[in-house]
Amino acid sequence: MFIRTISLASGLVMSLGISAQALAEQPANGFGLFAGVSSHAMTPKPQIGTSADYSSSGLSLGIDYQFGLGESFSLNPFLMSAGERVSGGITDSTAGHGILGVEGRYWINSEYFLGAHVGSYSEVLQSNSSNVSTSASGGGFGLTAGWENSARDSAFGGIFVTLQVDKAKIRYDNADVELSGMRMQVGYRWK
Repeated sequence: MFIRTISLASGLVMSLGISAQALAEQPANGFGLFAGVSSHAMTPKPQIGTSADYSSSGLSLGIDYQFGLGESFSLNPFLMSAGERVSGGITDSTAGHGILGVEGRYWINSEYFLGAHVGSYSEVLQSNSSNVSTSASGGGFGLTAGWENSARDSAFGGIFVTLQVDKAKIRYDNADVELSGMRMQVGYRWK
């Protein structure tokens, strides 16, 4: 599924009309604030007992800072958080997913980019009935495809859209959990 999602993201960027034109200037430096929808699928690998897959979906919020590195590359440290409702093997719970990471982006032209990131992923599960929560964290990676309006003086200058897929392994006391996620986000970058 992860490979299929990557192919879909790459196809989406290509279908948006990516041209082979060279960049006239480097990607803009600046803070970005973004929000969107997120969805995660989790597969526990417990040391003892049986596993029950579960999933979650909800809203995502994030912030980053983009550093232009020449005409075709940028580096984006970022922080993202999502609040989601859980379904599947775990019921009556909410989940919080966070990522603190850094992404390198290759700019295909002045508006379209492909990125890869690594980061520290976390999950907090809270039971709605008992108000008990548990948390886990671990490392992971992901890919991003996106568009950013490069016109700095237009009414929509600074707006961007991204599709992001993630894969991580997080660790609870008694189980490793394989996490796969997808986020679609809209944001604004102050340049």
